[in-house]
Amino acid sequence: MHWTASGKESANFQEDRLHSKYLYVILCINSLITVGVIQIAVKTISGLTRGLRVIEAIAAHQPIGLTALSRLLEVDKSAMQRTLATLHEAQWIHPVGEAPPRWELSTRCVVVAGQVYNGSSLAARAQPVMTKIRDTTGETVHLAVAEEEHMIVLGVVEGTHMVRTGLKPGQIHVPETSAAGRVIHAYQSQEERMNSSGQPDLLLADAEYQEIRRRGWAASEEAVQQGSTSLAAAVLDASGSPLAAIVISGPATRLTEEYFARYGELLRSAADQLGGSY
Repeated sequence: MHWTASGKESANFQEDRLHSKYLYVILCINSLITVGVIQIAVKTISGLTRGLRVIEAIAAHQPIGLTALSRLLEVDKSAMQRTLATLHEAQWIHPVGEAPPRWELSTRCVVVAGQVYNGSSLAARAQPVMTKIRDTTGETVHLAVAEEEHMIVLGVVEGTHMVRTGLKPGQIHVPETSAAGRVIHAYQSQEERMNSSGQPDLLLADAEYQEIRRRGWAASEEAVQQGSTSLAAAVLDASGSPLAAIVISGPATRLTEEYFARYGELLRSAADQLGGSY
């Protein structure tokens, strides 16, 4: 027996097939988005971006007032006033002095910074290693990471000498002249160095980076701070890309060239140990 569908039933069947096709396409697109094949542009929150820029500006220039902040960030005063009021209400900043007040960061920033450091597996692994180097050399040891066009101090173990290098977590260095930045650059391609450099004219010659890479450590004599010398080795991941730099620093009168090779090898060994699990 041969069956045929009515016109209405046929139309419904075709509509169901079309819906099924649409559903299949949607599911495929969702799957591609989930695995990252298709990237969906997400609109950013401009007010949040401005607030973060204000926090960074206050950190660099505190205490600083409304007018100076508006001029520095090229933001009109009314928008800046709202941002400052919001940050103050959220307890990220506090006023100092009489009206018109100037602004400083609150201790909330210190708490968050401490959580970042304590939550970093690399920082946690580096702490005993840095302490051992400090105990061996007597000099200040720190861990630095590259962030855009800067080297940022992530953790510090202070030296035991009366006269020593003073560093704090969050301190920023210029990568082109610091030992930490130089050793990181040594494991980057020329293009990567140029893209991550804010002052490319201060970069070393390719041959110098090759030499740093060959021996495994870099030196910087009084380039970051007058009277201070630093040595650094790069912590590498499994692919050989730099994750961070472990650094010894001290007065140039004490940390002289006769110590470079011995301390440099000490740093390289420590960096290899830290990079072993990445």
